[in-house]
Amino acid sequence: MDLKNMSQVDRRALAGNPNTSGDILRELAKGDDWGVRSYVARNTNIPLGLLTMLAQDEDSSVRWEVACNLRASGKILVTLLEYEKRLKDPHSYIICYLYSKPRLPYIAKVIIETLFGEILS
Repeated sequence: MDLKNMSQVDRRALAGNPNTSGDILRELAKGDDWGVRSYVARNTNIPLGLLTMLAQDEDSSVRWEVACNLRASGKILVTLLEYEKRLKDPHSYIICYLYSKPRLPYIAKVIIETLFGEILS
């Protein structure tokens, strides 16, 4: 499949399709279109390793989709939190959403309370 010659709309549709193979999702995630990467991150059939990789994406929309993905384990959510902590300006909506996730380990919630307590109020 020639992904490079597909339109942006077609790549996004392919990225969001739960029947798309993990190999194709990996190829789509390598692109520089944050919209396509967002669709990959929201795909319910995404390989967990790829979801972990996208938890460290430079685009906050992609990371938001990782946080919202039902397949995101506590470990993946912690990876996302670690990335947000390293940012000069972490995204408050991602931090608050992570804090609300039942799968986020307790210690990670304590870290959020300690470092980002002001944005939780």
